[in-house]
Amino acid sequence: MAAKQFVQDYEDQRREELIKATYHEVAEKGYSAVTLQDIAKRAGVSKGSTLYYFATKEDLFLGALEWIIGVVHERIHVAIASADDPVGKMKAVIGVIFGNAQESREFFLAYSDFISIGTRNHRFHDLNAKFYEGCCGHDREIIELGIRTGVFRSVDLDDASSMVRALVDGMMMQWFFSSQGTFEDYRRRCERIVLDYLTGGQTMSLAKAA
Repeated sequence: MAAKQFVQDYEDQRREELIKATYHEVAEKGYSAVTLQDIAKRAGVSKGSTLYYFATKEDLFLGALEWIIGVVHERIHVAIASADDPVGKMKAVIGVIFGNAQESREFFLAYSDFISIGTRNHRFHDLNAKFYEGCCGHDREIIELGIRTGVFRSVDLDDASSMVRALVDGMMMQWFFSSQGTFEDYRRRCERIVLDYLTGGQTMSLAKAA
């Protein structure tokens, strides 16, 4: 049993190394330019090893997408749990997306490619849709809590969660393509716009009261 567990742990580690290498290669070079040889080299394994752990290149890239989605969702769960009030929880979720400039840039580059693939590949489409729905679900829970506690104004939960997600994604895109303002500027602007929308412009009053 101990030997079997050792083998399983080793194979799980190898799979994760290949998945992480794939994610970083996609962010650096783009999906269409990445080869299995590139991935194997970054992971420190032979090209044949990639096909041992993943039957196809598509399976490997799906594994990378699933991995980064899991990382983001886990960070969001931790962030939400770390804050006590709805405003703090929403800021924490935004802080996950606007974590640091390097990580956010890498995520934007890789995930943009995965979204593009999803326009023509139903497996990528379904996984991307699940990720989006999960993010909206987190937003919806925070908004519902805010309305229930009187911190946020009364709004339609579905509309509001979609609006918040569009604002966060859009602000990230603006930061990526704009030469105006720093990463921190865009994070603060995103917080302000989202919270002004949810509180009806009462964000500053809430901050002073706190």
